Amino acid sequence: MDIDAVNSDNSTYQFLRGADITPQDDAFHGNINILDVEWWYFDGIFDNGYSIHVGVRTYHIRNSGIVEFRINIYKNGKIEVESTKTDLFSNFFSSYDRPHIAINGKQVIEFDQDHYKETGKWRYYVTLKIDNHEANLSFTGTTQGWKIETSDTCWTVALPKAKVTGTITANGNTIQVKGVGYHDHNWGYSPTTMFKNLGWFWGRIIGDTLNITWTKTMQTIKKGDLIAIVNQDENNIQDKKEFYSIPPTNILFALEKFEKNHRQLIPTEFDLQIIDTISDNNIPINAHIHMITLYTQHTRIFTAHYWRYLVKATGKISLGSTTETLDDKTQIMEYLSFKSQSPRR
Repeated sequence: MDIDAVNSDNSTYQFLRGADITPQDDAFHGNINILDVEWWYFDGIFDNGYSIHVGVRTYHIRNSGIVEFRINIYKNGKIEVESTKTDLFSNFFSSYDRPHIAINGKQVIEFDQDHYKETGKWRYYVTLKIDNHEANLSFTGTTQGWKIETSDTCWTVALPKAKVTGTITANGNTIQVKGVGYHDHNWGYSPTTMFKNLGWFWGRIIGDTLNITWTKTMQTIKKGDLIAIVNQDENNIQDKKEFYSIPPTNILFALEKFEKNHRQLIPTEFDLQIIDTISDNNIPINAHIHMITLYTQHTRIFTAHYWRYLVKATGKISLGSTTETLDDKTQIMEYLSFKSQSPRR
């Protein structure tokens, strides 16, 4: 499918630009007036075939509610550990000034404030133990983070790409790991989010130095937001700027090949195209990535269906004079469906 063929459809999308962030953007925000949902998400893909997702999610009204902690560990894309733990929101502590989360006095997420002040670099320590599964990981950002805020929902991508090192423990077996990771933080969600939206697709494509974070939200079959932000690693900065917001008219996201999964029809192949030029200095940005599903993991979030995808990505990303080729490179994406309805092809 040619990107020009969908430009008329995409022209109805608002252009949501990424903005610079400070550590406070990744701190706890909260909403004391209604049921508030806020979460922090970390994932890592390691060079030994393992990958991990560590998450913290809060559901609360004022100081009453629960906190959910999650460790998912995968081997070659297949789930080995799926472990969750809940606690009272009253036992949860998070700073309003910087990323810092603890439960019952035990640190779970800690932002290295001293390292940030000395170097300007973002580093996190993630420590979580559930039963005989554990994550002890360091995430160090290699490119600039950003945020998108709207009146409905807010999203900080503090680490579009990070170096990850440390240990993971699956069923009591501890493994030394290293690889690449990602971290984001969402807030401003409430029950009305489910009523006002059908769901969303999200994914991140990590190359050697060029990276794309993308999402398609669906308020209706024909209305939503289409977002793609291209990051370049810090040691390969193009004109001293490290992220570029792409207008939705210059993005194509297409769903291909569907199959039944947990009584729902879900897509199994995806095509992402970007054709843009940075207006300030006429630097071209282009991408054409095809993604094929290897594995999916299905869970339920209340009544919503959630699929986490492991996909193989093939194609090219280019920014100015830098071009990178992806050859069956493993990537992460997700599909959240608030309503039992097939997404638009």
